[in-house]
Amino acid sequence: MIKNKITGRIGTQLILAVAISFIISLIIFIVISQYVILFYMANPENINVLYFNISYLLIFFITICVFIITFLFLINKKIKYIKYASEKVKSIANGNLGERIEIKGNDELAELFANINSMSLELKHKFDVERESENVKNELVSSVSHDLRTPLTSIVGYIDLLRMGNYKNKEQFDNYIEIIYNKSQNLKKLIDELFEYTKLSSPKIDLNYNKVDLGSLLEQLIGEYIPIFEKEGMIIKLDIPDKDATVKIDIERIVRVFDNILINAKKYSTKPSNIYVRLNIDNRKVAISISNETEVMPLDDLNKIFDKFYRIDKARTEDGGSGLGLAIAKKIIELHNGKIWAEYMNRIITINIEIPVEPKIKLKD
Repeated sequence: MIKNKITGRIGTQLILAVAISFIISLIIFIVISQYVILFYMANPENINVLYFNISYLLIFFITICVFIITFLFLINKKIKYIKYASEKVKSIANGNLGERIEIKGNDELAELFANINSMSLELKHKFDVERESENVKNELVSSVSHDLRTPLTSIVGYIDLLRMGNYKNKEQFDNYIEIIYNKSQNLKKLIDELFEYTKLSSPKIDLNYNKVDLGSLLEQLIGEYIPIFEKEGMIIKLDIPDKDATVKIDIERIVRVFDNILINAKKYSTKPSNIYVRLNIDNRKVAISISNETEVMPLDDLNKIFDKFYRIDKARTEDGGSGLGLAIAKKIIELHNGKIWAEYMNRIITINIEIPVEPKIKLKD
């Protein structure tokens, strides 16, 4: 009912303008006609049929002119508004996406221009997303080309040495083979992580949600890492409350998050030292923190550790690190409607994670 009233307002306004114009022109016609009639009645000797007819033609012409002028005056604001909107539409068509038309009134034109505004904003959003996606692709290609070139150059160099027989004995031959193998593994790891990061950046990514006790999952995962860390002189301190910590997550991907954070902690921790893993849960979310002692790190770098291809120690590029581990972790946590951030104090860096117990699962379009 309301919509029908709105969509009929511009028609009502036009009919009203026509009616007012007609009434005013009719009044003018009657007034002038009365003067003409009174003139001829007062001067009967001047009565001439030709002059009389010409007088009424002039009166009729004046009436039409009054009708047109009045009608144009009444709809002048609408005409100016349409011209203004037309210029805005041309501006949008010329690439100024996001341009908005000022909405005036509550009729069909207002509804039409509101739809144009929505279309303009939607096109701008899609264009910005595509441009950002293109920039990300270009940045990925630019960044990864350097990281791929380093191990690939070494592999090609050592293969050339073997192909030309430039080795002294079997021990040196075996050493070259081992270097080639390690470099190729680093190269494979980088490519795999690049592929995973690209996949996680896709808007059509699906998560395989399952309910799991996150405390038990963490204990199992930490148990696998204890021997690895002990070889480096590092001890993992686990603080998990004795209560149910059931959450709905993609288990495989959340395990990947903890893997990446623990590997990062092992790589950059001072040795010997302790690594602290803590878990807390309430009715709405679980909070996990992983802390390790590290070298003094500039605070302005802290917010960048989750950026793709960022390395805390830029000199460490030969250990197979891709700079994508924490970026992948951030993508996975965000897909779970959670958040991840870092804190640094007194040589201790802490990675904090919050995940809702029941994430909002996005439906496919």
